[in-house]
Amino acid sequence: MRLKPGQWSVHLQGKLAAVYGLFSDEPLLLQEAEDALCQAAAAQGFVQRQRLNHSAAPWEALRDERDAGSLFAEPRLLLLRLDNTKIPKEGVSALQYWLASPPPDALLVLSGPRPDASTQKTAWFKALESQGQTLLLYRPEGADWIRWIEQRLALHKISADRDAIQLLADLGAGNLSACHQAILRLQQIHPGQTIDGRAIRHVLADSSQFTIYDLADATLRAEPVQILRIIDRLRSGDGEPALCLWALHKDLRILAELRGGHLDTEQFFRQNRIFPPRQAWLRHAAKRLSGASLLAGIRECLDIDARIKGQDPTPIWPALTDLCLRIAGTVADRHNRENFRAN
Repeated sequence: MRLKPGQWSVHLQGKLAAVYGLFSDEPLLLQEAEDALCQAAAAQGFVQRQRLNHSAAPWEALRDERDAGSLFAEPRLLLLRLDNTKIPKEGVSALQYWLASPPPDALLVLSGPRPDASTQKTAWFKALESQGQTLLLYRPEGADWIRWIEQRLALHKISADRDAIQLLADLGAGNLSACHQAILRLQQIHPGQTIDGRAIRHVLADSSQFTIYDLADATLRAEPVQILRIIDRLRSGDGEPALCLWALHKDLRILAELRGGHLDTEQFFRQNRIFPPRQAWLRHAAKRLSGASLLAGIRECLDIDARIKGQDPTPIWPALTDLCLRIAGTVADRHNRENFRAN
């Protein structure tokens, strides 16, 4: 059965299904839905949590988990994050094996990008919907984007005037994760105050005179020395890794669309409010980078996002540096980077 986003919180208050499919192209929405489900599952006794992606063979691990129920004293929650919804044959087989007879002491949660129309017609997806619950979350756009920001501000007890809300919407450009981080920063810096446009701009800038936009621009222009200099300043100042990641991820998505070559480029730039000279930088970067490199960069964004959220203890700034250099198409060895940071 497919749940509507507005039904999600109410659904989690009742008895949970044996299998869930959570899908969205927005990392923040996906993570929040998964977190809410994990919290509800823990309240219902699913205290053990295991990510199958940590296994070298996750689909084989899924098969093993279905047959290992009697070995566990407590109910367990199994999380499987999909890189994409084009599941390989062994994955389809393992998933069908699980759905044929889900163990009573396990709850399986599949999560990943939103499936396209053809994927939603496949046998495995139909079986998932008929035997479990699916939730598809979409990016808010237009008036819904403004309402989303207003709801987030209210959730964090922040008062903002109309101009500030519009500015946050324009600067956020539809990136939920970055907008969310900016709102958290506003709450931290201006507790109990009414937020105006100046406060918004302050949060999105850095006192070192470099901003996240400077970093994104230097990355598109393929300027490795400048990239390292900006990151060094941001890291030693008040730079927010989440906001840096937002700017880089946004450019990667734009580059992936440009790389596809099926766009009216001029119209695309107008719709996304991209003006010269960024248009030229994006065009050159789209030609410079392969589709595989862009896909790898987007995957790196997910890994860095997990580090920012505390799910991975590895350092964040070196990963952001490597991501910038990947987008710049520059191979910089570690020795040169360490030399730069030492000076």
